Amino acid sequence: MGTPALEQLRELQHALYERAYKEAHSLVAGSSRSILAYSAKFEASLPDEFESSTQNEMLESIRRKSILLYGDFHTLKQSQRGLLRILRALLQRSKTFPLVLAVEMFRAKDQRYLDAYMKGEIDDETLLEKTNYARDWGFPWPNFRMIIEFCVQNSIPVVAVNSDGAGRDNLTTRDRFAASLVVDAVERYADHLVVCLIGEYHLADTHLPRAIHRELARRDMPIHNALTRVVANVDRYYFKLQSMASLQSTEYLKLRRDFFCIVNSPPWMKWQSYAIWEEMRSAGETGALGVAAIFDDDAFDVYTEESFDIDYQFLGLTRHLATFLGLREGKIDLNEFNIRYSIDGDFGKDVIRLRTPTSRDLDGMIERASLDGVYFASESRTVLLTSLSINNLAEAAGQFLHSALSGFVDFGGSEAETFYRKVLKSAVGMIASKILNPRRKASSLADHRRFVQKLARRRLLGHAATRREVAKAVIRHHEWLASVITDDAGRFVRAPRSVYTLDRRTNWEVSQAVGYLLGQALYTKVLSNKVPSEKIRRLFMARANDFPSVWRLVCELYQL
Repeated sequence: MGTPALEQLRELQHALYERAYKEAHSLVAGSSRSILAYSAKFEASLPDEFESSTQNEMLESIRRKSILLYGDFHTLKQSQRGLLRILRALLQRSKTFPLVLAVEMFRAKDQRYLDAYMKGEIDDETLLEKTNYARDWGFPWPNFRMIIEFCVQNSIPVVAVNSDGAGRDNLTTRDRFAASLVVDAVERYADHLVVCLIGEYHLADTHLPRAIHRELARRDMPIHNALTRVVANVDRYYFKLQSMASLQSTEYLKLRRDFFCIVNSPPWMKWQSYAIWEEMRSAGETGALGVAAIFDDDAFDVYTEESFDIDYQFLGLTRHLATFLGLREGKIDLNEFNIRYSIDGDFGKDVIRLRTPTSRDLDGMIERASLDGVYFASESRTVLLTSLSINNLAEAAGQFLHSALSGFVDFGGSEAETFYRKVLKSAVGMIASKILNPRRKASSLADHRRFVQKLARRRLLGHAATRREVAKAVIRHHEWLASVITDDAGRFVRAPRSVYTLDRRTNWEVSQAVGYLLGQALYTKVLSNKVPSEKIRRLFMARANDFPSVWRLVCELYQL
């Protein structure tokens, strides 16, 4: 059965799923019969039952084979991240374990451009232009770029396996074509593991796996134990896990021998990502999720009726959060927000409209929006968005709701007060994001400690050095706050200045990391029934317009 809070979370996830699934499928109602039949065969090939597994078991299966087929959901970044984590884990296990990546998003005839990009001879813009990426593929390039860049950094060859006709060829033809090139790679790169990133529907028993087996047989190559299949975020498995009260951020499931599923995102986010992409594609906008906006500032105007309605999505998430918190309609004006989108972070400072702004404060807000993808300016209730993702919208929705209920604003009268306002705000954002996306990952205190220990004696530069300083400050703050709590939780004791008087960027990251830790702790304890769910509602509604109240809320979060 699970805890009352967990039951409430299940109801919310089902409501989100039904809305997103209906919206996504209404947009694909005109798809060809062949595609619908192809997807139906994929669903039918998935076993009803599964066993709990581990990353280690999955990796061992992968390492015993010559081919890994990874079923991708093209519009969901967590799907691509799932493959990236596999690649990283394989290399971490053995630096001498050679890999080759076969990709569907480029056609075989464009291999020369892909090779030039891998060698650093052409840039992103040239690669995407020469391969007609926007027209012939069109799915979010940033999601796939991180995988290609990982291959560049680790000298992993990348092979294009889509047919020259791409979308014009039927799916069976594309399976045969991809199978031939995958097996070519097996022959060409002896003793390598060939990892094929391809749409999940191709992984049905009678689709690409059968085509590969037939191609291997045609060449008199071994068929037995030739490949492992991995899919991600299958709807039915997620909801079954949820009924088992599973709270892990990532699950590894064994469907059959050498067939696994990774669950790292709720299914409503999968279908919502598709609906967003399809809506923009139908309107002729690739925008933030595609290619054009990376190079053309005018390609994505969120305020035209023809393009994607971010306000609508944001309002929907806010209403779901309000329902989860038990807030009555009319309690606050949920429409009182502004969203400003710029992929380059090119926001005019007048859009934030602080009463007493300083140039440093405004620059800091815009910098955080550029680094994190989102920043919510509480006083003017303005969302600054540079990366359109559901996690970013969910975090901002929670912060908007908190600000509207509590009167919270971002800045206080001292460095210490401003620091703890940022801590509280980050905690609220993490809680909201976890409610809407229970699979969202968050670093634990143990993660920070491991990171510091691992790199204790190494000379670091740039982001790695900053990250280590952040981890050290988080640990110092935890140790200091623990001593304060045991003394007098209701009395403010000034934190060590070394925690909050770092340079601006590090200060922001420390406050964010501390807030995420506290928010994650409250969410987890509520879901496991160790803390009443009313605590979350009280946190969102508690007045937070002076330093003592902010400090009490932070101390209360820590005590949980």
